Amino acid sequence: MPYITVAAAIGAFYLYGLSSVGVLSADEPRYDAIGHAMAQSGDLITPRLWGSPWFEKPPLLYWMTAAGTALGLGPETAGRLPVALLSLAFLAASFLLLRTEFGEQVAITSLALLATSAGWIPFSKLCITDLPLAAFFSLAIFLTLPLLRKAPDRSHANWRFLVIGACIGLAALAKGLVPIALALPAPWFLRSYWRRWWLSVAGCLAVAAPWYFAAYETNGFIFIQELFLKHHFERLYSPSLQHVQPWYYYFPILLAGLFPWSPLLGALAARRPTWDASHWFLLAIVLFGFAVFSVSLNKLPGYLLPLLPSLFVLIGVQFETERIRSFSRVWLFPCALLIACIPLLAKILPFSLIQGRFSMAALTGISRTEIFYIAVPVAAVLLAKRSWLFPLLCLCVVSAGFYLKIVTDPILDERVSARGFWRHIEAKSSELCNGGISREWLFGLSFYRGALIPPCQPGTLQFVLRMQTHEVPTIESSKATETVR
Repeated sequence: MPYITVAAAIGAFYLYGLSSVGVLSADEPRYDAIGHAMAQSGDLITPRLWGSPWFEKPPLLYWMTAAGTALGLGPETAGRLPVALLSLAFLAASFLLLRTEFGEQVAITSLALLATSAGWIPFSKLCITDLPLAAFFSLAIFLTLPLLRKAPDRSHANWRFLVIGACIGLAALAKGLVPIALALPAPWFLRSYWRRWWLSVAGCLAVAAPWYFAAYETNGFIFIQELFLKHHFERLYSPSLQHVQPWYYYFPILLAGLFPWSPLLGALAARRPTWDASHWFLLAIVLFGFAVFSVSLNKLPGYLLPLLPSLFVLIGVQFETERIRSFSRVWLFPCALLIACIPLLAKILPFSLIQGRFSMAALTGISRTEIFYIAVPVAAVLLAKRSWLFPLLCLCVVSAGFYLKIVTDPILDERVSARGFWRHIEAKSSELCNGGISREWLFGLSFYRGALIPPCQPGTLQFVLRMQTHEVPTIESSKATETVR
């Protein structure tokens, strides 16, 4: 019963306020705009960004957004609702797979941890390609697990290999060759099935190859050059893609992605039970993927998302034995302290995003409401029965997440998303020009304008968009300066 309540709360949280903030970052407005264009044109082969072919990513997310647009959803919801529903469907399907493989307790624990983690929640509510990749890649990994524990009958194994390949194919429609690279440890663990590998290859090609072939036939070599040569291989070594980070970048990012369950990573290392091939396979997937992403010159936080489901299963396996009950409070107490920090993030997060860097300058004064959200998880871990402790902490995460959204969304919509600023300048939309604004603001404003804002041309009467550092842009008349907020 408590876990049914947790599942319902997570579902409500994922679907709550999907349009309360306008499009964010430089990616979401572009992906959303391409999906809208597909729905309007009916062309599901060539992605087009404001009229021009755009091959940075494959089409799965665009198709999902196009479907949302065709159903009449709003500009933000059309791209975000399909992603949120896919995330919830993935959690449900994974529960069925993991329950069969590890038992109900492990399945519940692993997926509750994942669903309430800082790494998974934001990507389940944004129109970005990382969640579709992570969902279908992880399904392929979970479908592989029974093949490592026992030898199924021939027909069952053949069916499973085909479905694994189909999931990899769907992941390849989300992010190209990435899922194939991440799955490279699998052949070693499945070496006894080498005569059936072709079934997964066939399943993958049956799902993904038609679009790749059609896109190449329609657009020629420029499709290969943009999608594969530039956005796959140049990403490994070229600084031109503007996401260069040091080799150790993902160590703190991983800890942040596990928040507020990061301390349980220590439990995984300290109290590892006896492992079989399925556990080592999951560990190989996580470590290999982590190494691949770390070697790449260009790095973004969302790249780690496909590794989180497998990592949380490894953490959840600690609940496969009764030993966890003897030290669960010890490990969950630091988690409760991190959960208590969530309401404080309501002050820190908007200011940090506005400044473009983490800052605690806005952390002044604590309200009674914040004291309540801080006290509840700490009280739960100290006073609750052991059987209720973990579900109560999950509910604390969800309730604090609701509070965070209610407090921060209006600020983010006005100061970080382009939507708030767009309301002030929409009347001048046909006369706008880009006089020097960031990619995030350029793409966000262009999304609401329905066309890319052109660069300013000398000698024309236009309204010039400018900005300094990470503040909201200003708009200036080419004759006399006027600032609009």
